[in-house]
Amino acid sequence: MNALEPVPVSRRRLLLLSALAVGAGTAGMAVSFCFLASVHRLDVIAGASGFVAGAVLIGAGLVTLAVLVRSSQATATTAAAPPGSLAFASPQFVQRWRMHYRRNHVNRPEPDWNAPCLLSPEVVQPLVHSLEQFQLGDGGGPACLIAWNAQQLRASSAGAGTLLDQWFAEEREHARLLGAAVARFGGQCIRGHWSFTAFCLVRKVIGYRFELTVLLLTEIVSTVYYRLMRRHAQDAPLAAMCRLILRDEAGHIAFHRERLVLSARLERAYYGWWWEARFRALGLAAGTMLWVNHAGALEALGASRAEFYGEIGLELSRFIARLRREKLRVAST
Repeated sequence: MNALEPVPVSRRRLLLLSALAVGAGTAGMAVSFCFLASVHRLDVIAGASGFVAGAVLIGAGLVTLAVLVRSSQATATTAAAPPGSLAFASPQFVQRWRMHYRRNHVNRPEPDWNAPCLLSPEVVQPLVHSLEQFQLGDGGGPACLIAWNAQQLRASSAGAGTLLDQWFAEEREHARLLGAAVARFGGQCIRGHWSFTAFCLVRKVIGYRFELTVLLLTEIVSTVYYRLMRRHAQDAPLAAMCRLILRDEAGHIAFHRERLVLSARLERAYYGWWWEARFRALGLAAGTMLWVNHAGALEALGASRAEFYGEIGLELSRFIARLRREKLRVAST
């Protein structure tokens, strides 16, 4: 027998192994939070390492699931609209949000980047490193959907592609504002970072439905980042930048919420306890990834870990409550 001959593995076994990988990764990340909450530096480092290891396991499982789903979709023959695209096929949804993005271009006063900086060097150093990373992730990288099947969503209706372009145009505007903030504090925009590479890989291989979820959670945890920065930063231009971006993020989150409400009505999607548990777990994971990378800047400004995670929990709860309330309202009409 040829030693290099591939050994056939059943699809069911692959599904089981990928589910076990996701489960083990989730458990590992949950345990890592206990160490991240420690006041000792070595415990925090161990917790961060465990979090990254758990994220790798989850990523491996999700990639395997994505490959299996992708192979199934490639062999399936159906004339139905791609799953998750029905909201973008709604003329009312597309028109309403295209109008929103056009209106949102109005009344955007530019922060006074030349104003005197009153922050101490001890605060500026971690702050500028954080802003450099955020500039890359918040529109400085690929400002578009990059999932392998993203073109299916863009082609789901005549206006879907334009709507997506308008959404990501605001993300590019965030990158411009953050680039100006980086320059104000003497930093330099970066071209890559390990967390951003992992973020893009997850977005690319799993498909646009999960990519939209990842981007929604990124909007939610970014809202906490900008809110804490606005609350604690004793720098008027930085606070003005945060106000502009928070205004945009509120619209982006509402955009995703309406998209999910339409999915509930058109695709019979349910947002019960199991969906909420997964959503909260992913949101907590996204928030922890942000904290691992940006805790130095937020703590230098005066924010605390408890404050950060309290805001993460509040934003997730607020989104879930509004989603269910709007779902009930739409169902009753």
